[in-house]
Amino acid sequence: MSKFPNVVSAMKTMECTRTYMLGGVVALGLCLSAPLLSSPAQAEQGDPDYFQVNMKPGSQLNVRKDPSVKAEKVGTLKAGTDQIANLGCHVGMPYLEWRKATTAVRKVETRRKWCNIEYNGMIGWTAGQYLQEDRPE
Repeated sequence: MSKFPNVVSAMKTMECTRTYMLGGVVALGLCLSAPLLSSPAQAEQGDPDYFQVNMKPGSQLNVRKDPSVKAEKVGTLKAGTDQIANLGCHVGMPYLEWRKATTAVRKVETRRKWCNIEYNGMIGWTAGQYLQEDRPE
């Protein structure tokens, strides 16, 4: 036991506070950089402004929180749904290049493509292979 218990206690408190403050600075840095790391993709020049779900009638397309089949599902879109805003796609070649590619190349690339979309207030990610260009009304 120390001769100065209040001093020891104060030093421990200061050390803990310093540790939490350092953690807070790191956390603040992560909070400030998170929007940059997780910001939605932006539609590239030449990409369509709107999509339509291109699936067999009666099918539904999952919309997910993140671009992964393992991500939380935030909703679904029925086959034929149109006027889906394109917020940007990633992974895979640019749309204009994809459009000019062979059918075999298109199939491979679209399986790797995820698109960030917005439809009636629902925002999420969906597999690009089930989307086709749509013209706004």
